[in-house]
Amino acid sequence: MKKIIFLIIIFLFINTLSWASTHKNVVGEVLEVVKAKDSYNQEILKVKILEGKERGQVIKINRQIIEYSFHDFNLSEGDNILIELYTDENNSLSGRFINIWRIEKLKTLSLIFIISIILFGGLKGILSISSLLFSAYIIVKFMIPGILKGYNIILVSILSALLIVTISFILIAGFTKKSYVSILGTIGGTITAGLIAYSYSKLMKVTGMADENVVFLIRNIGLDLDYGNLYISSILLGTIGAVMDVSMSITTSMFEIKKQSPRIGTLALIQSGFHIGKDVMSTMVNTLILAYSGSSMLLIIVYFLSDIPYIHALNTEILISEIIRSLCSSIGLVITIPLTVFIAAYSLK
Repeated sequence: MKKIIFLIIIFLFINTLSWASTHKNVVGEVLEVVKAKDSYNQEILKVKILEGKERGQVIKINRQIIEYSFHDFNLSEGDNILIELYTDENNSLSGRFINIWRIEKLKTLSLIFIISIILFGGLKGILSISSLLFSAYIIVKFMIPGILKGYNIILVSILSALLIVTISFILIAGFTKKSYVSILGTIGGTITAGLIAYSYSKLMKVTGMADENVVFLIRNIGLDLDYGNLYISSILLGTIGAVMDVSMSITTSMFEIKKQSPRIGTLALIQSGFHIGKDVMSTMVNTLILAYSGSSMLLIIVYFLSDIPYIHALNTEILISEIIRSLCSSIGLVITIPLTVFIAAYSLK
């Protein structure tokens, strides 16, 4: 019953999210694509408007294909695109190409994701999806607005992480001893990762300004934030997922061992927990390192092709920040294992 109440609360929260777009931006369907005669990278699109007051009207739009940009793709008949409508000097309806409309394909992919989780996990799968939605809600409605209002970024991030971890485990495992053990283990590992990341980012003078998105925010929006602490915030969020997985895996295994062998001693249970933790650690650490390396692949290629010595490339903030992120998350994951093992063993005793 408690899980159902939590589910209702989650869906009420999600329903408060409003997805509104500006009144001039609408989705249209490409009816025809004609290459311009005077230019190889120009094309004329015949587009049918699919929404708004102008729904059903057909207009022509000039589009430029910019090589090696996010507009470097070909459109074909049937593609949906996002366009900006306006009235030209002749008082007739015209439009400007903004981007291809990917949301419908994203909905299909999300539906496949949801169905696969529900088919395999049943009620557990539904609860997992609910925890994911709640995490997204906390980030969008609590964490980011708090940061933008000028509150302490580290404090807001820690509170958000605590909410995400606590509610996620309660939704998945209920108000049980197992969920409490997992919560404590996850919080301990995440805070450890955050503290180490904070210490070493300060020691290495990491400003958080190496990301091109930060430069965009400063130059175009003028957003004044402590980008160093924002970087620490991103490490906390990135650590939570892996640490939650490890903590729940160890807790579930130890509780199952105790269930199947009620007479097992505390020392033997701790040893079993460490054996499980070592196996989980060996794969999860590798997963974390590979995930962060994959996200920096283009940057690694740039340095590989340049004449900069490897040691000098590693010294740049943009690479150092990724290395700190991966190492600190891995340390938090490793610390989670003994914390969870001892807390679980004590609770089962």
